[in-house]
Amino acid sequence: GTSDYSNILFGKLQRAASLWGTNLDEPMSIICSGDKEQRLNNCLWNKFAMANYGSDGTLNESDLLRPLSSWIPQADLKDSLVFFDAISPKEASSFGFLAFMKKDDVVEPKLNPEILKCSAERGSSHIFVLSADECLEECRSLLQEFAPSVPSTIIALEPGVSMETTKGWICSRPQDMEGEFSTPVTLSKASVETRLESTAIPIEDIAEIMVQVSLRTDREPEVCPRVVQLRPGGQSLIPRMNADYFTLIGGKKAKAQAGTLQTVGSWAAFLEPFGTVNTQLGWRPDRE
Repeated sequence: GTSDYSNILFGKLQRAASLWGTNLDEPMSIICSGDKEQRLNNCLWNKFAMANYGSDGTLNESDLLRPLSSWIPQADLKDSLVFFDAISPKEASSFGFLAFMKKDDVVEPKLNPEILKCSAERGSSHIFVLSADECLEECRSLLQEFAPSVPSTIIALEPGVSMETTKGWICSRPQDMEGEFSTPVTLSKASVETRLESTAIPIEDIAEIMVQVSLRTDREPEVCPRVVQLRPGGQSLIPRMNADYFTLIGGKKAKAQAGTLQTVGSWAAFLEPFGTVNTQLGWRPDRE
């Protein structure tokens, strides 16, 4: 899709794919009815240093669901990681009748059963879902019904938590996988019964978490879907120098200009609800 979350997640995955040790191919966004490719391009251009999605960065849903052929090789999802946004409302379609729908008639967002089924049939490696608390059980049920053979993970916002865009946010373009965050957040296995007062987590932080979870945690958990909850707050973030391209090749002035960013103090502790954590992601012996 091309929601704000999906677009920033695409940008972060695209950046991660260019870094040593992640073993990622270039990401691809599935364009469904109502999605707008220009929104994705605008996000990449403005927030990720004039990036673009490239020649194979998008694929129409109808082309994905066609029988596999050499004409559309990117529709082969074997060994791929598949990400779903079950929170963002569907974008306005180009069909005029949607403009006349009453607010109460808008269908709540959910996972696309056809794409789920396609992911399972074509041998995807893992499915990652971002869910709100109110649609968690629906997402769990859909995963079990349409993609029971594919390991899956749901990161669910706790009751009362939403996500929000951060005006003016731009990716710092770090050349490592240590992560960048705007605010402290906490992941937990425990089921939360109390509803938090209305609070929001920046979309860029949620996308960062999803990327790190997909690269640092076990992709074949014993119980699927694996469910972990997300809420604001927690341990303070640690400031560090931005290890971007210019700090790696430049001197003191370049490092000062690159500035600092914030990240978690320990990925092992932060991702503890997921079990074993890869703490050496992107580590290069030649730069020790």
